[in-house]
Amino acid sequence: MPATPTRLLLRSFLMAGAIALVGCSTTGNQFDTTDLRFLVPGETTLPEAVALLQGEPVNVYRQLDGSAMARWAHTATLATDAVYFNQELWLAFDAYGRFDRIVKSNNIPHVNLYQDGRRIDVPLQQPAMPAYATSYAPLAPVAHEAVPRPVTESPISQPAVSYSLNR
Repeated sequence: MPATPTRLLLRSFLMAGAIALVGCSTTGNQFDTTDLRFLVPGETTLPEAVALLQGEPVNVYRQLDGSAMARWAHTATLATDAVYFNQELWLAFDAYGRFDRIVKSNNIPHVNLYQDGRRIDVPLQQPAMPAYATSYAPLAPVAHEAVPRPVTESPISQPAVSYSLNR
């Protein structure tokens, strides 16, 4: 029975899929960094970090003083290094088993945007400036002089000295 064009097309797709699967590999454990922002230094334990990251660390390096370094890593390659995805996160835990700091991160989005569960890249709402803060007069232009000139009208209680930058 001769092969039809449909069968040839199906076989070629199956062969291409099989070749692609041969070149695929993964190492490490998958983990999710969405809740990484909830790691609180001095409070979060290693089991809590495992729950927040939704995956076990690949390695935990214990020190003699009781501290530990935990490493989460996941690498996936397609067609042997033609396309790859690599994530790595190293967390330090103190001698009491509490999270200390992020030691290293690789391809972890927004790892430094949060601290204690809140964003640190968004400025806090500043209170309105008091009226006296904007009531000072601008300074006169500085002549080319080497003698310091005190700033007399300032909302700051201690006097400041300014020096001419032009020599």
